[in-house]
This record gives sequence, structure tokens and C-alpha cells, in this order.
Amino acid sequence: MSVLNRCVLNHCVVSLALPAFLFVAVACQTNVQAQDAATAKPVTVDVFGAGSLEVPESFKKTTPRSRIIEHEFAVKDGEGDDAPSARITMMAAGGDVKTNLDRWKNQFSGSNKKVAETEVKKEGDWETHVIEVSGTFTETMGGGPFSGGRKVQRENYKMMGAILVHPDSRKFFVKMYGPIALIESNRDHFKEMITSIDE
Repeated sequence: MSVLNRCVLNHCVVSLALPAFLFVAVACQTNVQAQDAATAKPVTVDVFGAGSLEVPESFKKTTPRSRIIEHEFAVKDGEGDDAPSARITMMAAGGDVKTNLDRWKNQFSGSNKKVAETEVKKEGDWETHVIEVSGTFTETMGGGPFSGGRKVQRENYKMMGAILVHPDSRKFFVKMYGPIALIESNRDHFKEMITSIDE
């Protein structure tokens, strides 16, 4: 066989083998990703060492925007940087339950403002207070509502807020806020997460 023919034959073998190799590599990677997804453990958030919250898989952990926030997550409606997203924050805090719930409600305004009745439940040793409020949300940029940062009006927003009260009176705050439709589609997930404090 001439040198030219050998080169042509080798090129054909490589050309045929390369797609097969790529197929196997992609298949292996897909299989590993599927196994990782199947074995992934739900994220749990410890609350005072006395309970924990099981975070829905759709809530993705992010870096807290403020130092006072202990845990922060985000949930998006679709892919891409411009997809609508909601923010979920968690932190220990003090103060009267009603005063804090009223403060959250007062972050909303507008003629379309709606405030649902506060839902109070007993979850084992815990007492949970959950509110839902929608309208035009006043968001303070660069920190919490007391940071003095620039305020931005977010129209057609909704918040689900929860205060979890331990028997020794310690309180843990959980909030989810974002576009109304996105909050509505994750409403059950949020409530199930709050209920999980006693599981």
C-alpha cells in the first residue's frame, strides 16, 4: 500500500472514530449529571439548632446582598440573566411579631395593594406567622430597609413573609418577594418550606 493510500485510510478511520468518541463522552457526561441530580440532597437551613427548613430545589442559593442576611436564595421564571426572578431571604431577628409584619405590609402601596389575613399556625413547638401582600413594593437598594440606600418602586410585586417563633421567644424571619406571577407559582413551595420547621 502506498504512503498516500495509508494516509487516506488512517484519516478515514480517525474521522469515523471521532464521532463515536464524542458520542460516548457526551453520553457519559449526561449520565453523570443525571446521577448527580438523582443523588443531590435537599438544602436544609438550620434554625437555632432547634429546627430546620427544607429548601425547595427550585430555590437556588446565592450570596446574601446584605451582611444581616444569613441565607439567601433566588428562584427564576426561565433561563437567562433577564428572566424574572424572586428573592428569598432568611435571618434571625428580634422585635414584636405584629410590628415586624406591619412594617413588611407598609413596604407596599398603590391602589392595587392587597393584604391577606395573617395565617398563624402551630408547627410542633414552633409558632409560625405567614403574611401575603402585593402591590407596588418599595425596595431599598444596597441593604435592608434601615440602610438609607436608594429606594426603587417595583410595580406588581408580591411578598410572602414568615416569622417563626421558638418557644424561648427567638424569632427567625423568612421572606420571598418578586413579580406577582412568580410568587404565586412558588406559593405552595414557600408554605411547605415553612411547615418543614417541625419535620
